[in-house]
Amino acid sequence: MAMRRLVMTFCGIYLAAAALAAATTGHGLIEPVPGYRLSIFWMSPDTLEARIDALVAAGRIFEAQVYAGTHAVSWAVILTLVLVGALRAFIGPSVPLANIRSSAVVLGGLAGLVLLAAVAQPLLDEASRIPSASTTFSSMPAYWLFGMALSAAIVAAHLSLLAHDIALLARRRLFGEAIAEPLEA
Repeated sequence: MAMRRLVMTFCGIYLAAAALAAATTGHGLIEPVPGYRLSIFWMSPDTLEARIDALVAAGRIFEAQVYAGTHAVSWAVILTLVLVGALRAFIGPSVPLANIRSSAVVLGGLAGLVLLAAVAQPLLDEASRIPSASTTFSSMPAYWLFGMALSAAIVAAHLSLLAHDIALLARRRLFGEAIAEPLEA
């Protein structure tokens, strides 16, 4: 259970830091960015480029820097927690931790977003040209930062626990240890 606490604490600190970074930009985050090309998947390099370009073109350099920094930290959080999860399986006794059903939902949703981002971009380009409340909301940097931070924390937590369980299974196979069932909370 210490591993879960570690993951949740790390994600909580990350979310607080992302909120603090967003707060440093002031009220500008709720102002739509003109000329923004709609993108739905923050993990895509195309989305990063589109959002940074739109902010820079609008003269919102500091917001572009905050977004780029939060993007980099989001990836660092995911990679760090995956590494921590995998390494934790080799340090002392451990039991499987991942909730397979919820992890499958998160990873399935992530796979769906990858597919949707690849297939839907022509439709999003057309939708960007139509003024509506939805396109206005989607062009607000606050929406980008909130979605990125929240999804990075969720993905990082699930991937960390999955990496732990996969490494634990590998450890037990390599060393011939019995696989124990997780303790009920």
